[in-house]
Amino acid sequence: MHRFFTDQKIDIGSLISIKDDDYNHLKNSLRIRINENIEISDGKNNVYIGNVEEFTKEYCTVLLNDKIETDNEPQCNITLYAAILKGDRFDNLLQKCIETGVNSIVPVITSNTIVDIDDKKKSRKADRWNKVAKLACMQSKRGKLILVNEPVSINEAISDTKMNQDSDYISLVCYEAEKENSIKKFLMQAVSMEIKKINIFIGPEGGFEKFEIENMNKAGILSAHLGKRILRADTAAVQAVFYTAAFYEL
Repeated sequence: MHRFFTDQKIDIGSLISIKDDDYNHLKNSLRIRINENIEISDGKNNVYIGNVEEFTKEYCTVLLNDKIETDNEPQCNITLYAAILKGDRFDNLLQKCIETGVNSIVPVITSNTIVDIDDKKKSRKADRWNKVAKLACMQSKRGKLILVNEPVSINEAISDTKMNQDSDYISLVCYEAEKENSIKKFLMQAVSMEIKKINIFIGPEGGFEKFEIENMNKAGILSAHLGKRILRADTAAVQAVFYTAAFYEL
């Protein structure tokens, strides 16, 4: 059964409308017809089964019949601070990290970021990324709608974690030059301390500069390696999110 998200208030007996891109996807891509059932989520882990009642030229209406229990959200809260990648690799990163359990994503501009994004482009980029994220949430049947923030500089990202950092958080940067400390080591410590909020930093194609790592370490962001092999940035992001989410479910 296909899942859609809505910002309308939902409850049993609610009649909601599906419009715009979601309507086009439902009608023309999925070819859903009248009397078929679909799932509707409010993006806050409330999910209902609805029956498609009517089609018009611009929208379809869905009557919500039953609420269903969902347990497919990870048991930890992962915020991914991911350096923006060129081409469609960042879209792929968003899709796969949402499928594997990330809770929120902050695109980051670093010294080695290749993609040129000025202030005028930030909002447009975020809008497009959120469309990619929404489709990934629908495909993977996430109970929550995962949001992608507007891009920030690496210094802004570091400051963000410093402002939010307390005993309930742990912040990690995946760094290929780190030899001693693995992500597993830090996650074991986090679990033992009942910490469930994890910030993960992933660098761009050229990696983080040494001074960026030093600045992160000074701010309490711990360097960790993901294993013996050197991974592409998008692969590293997916592996870090997947491993972290799975670690809390063992």
